[in-house]
Amino acid sequence: MRNLSETEQALRERRRAGFDAFFQESRPVLVDFMKRLGFEEPHAVLLDARKFLGPLDAWMRAQVVGTDQRTWILTRLGYFIGELLNQELAGYWFLDEDPESPYFLHYVVGRFTNLPNPKARTDPFAIADRYLGKTQNRSLSSLIDNTEKELRQA
Repeated sequence: MRNLSETEQALRERRRAGFDAFFQESRPVLVDFMKRLGFEEPHAVLLDARKFLGPLDAWMRAQVVGTDQRTWILTRLGYFIGELLNQELAGYWFLDEDPESPYFLHYVVGRFTNLPNPKARTDPFAIADRYLGKTQNRSLSSLIDNTEKELRQA
């Protein structure tokens, strides 16, 4: 393992210090998002996120996300993607501290007990960013399914 630069060490300490707040924020923000979209039993997203994928995907297809809304929607989609992957693959959020990882010092989901590779991980916010970057034929369902396949093959 390589030595971290001073900048990386400082960022690692900030991200470590902010992790609990990040995680504590994610769940109520996600429930509020489902509530704002008018979905029934929005709190159920914390128990069965897959149930919300189809309706969320349909809602997103009709959305034009401007630059002023991008961070807001990206954050909520990232929380949703992370929650869904954690539920389906039995993983959890953590700070990736592996300097060799493409997600170094990002909050990621991983350590999935339902996958053979214990090092498999992904950045739900990068997935959400890639999704929002598509202007045509975007499908959140397909993107998540492809992500799960990639994680299973990692």
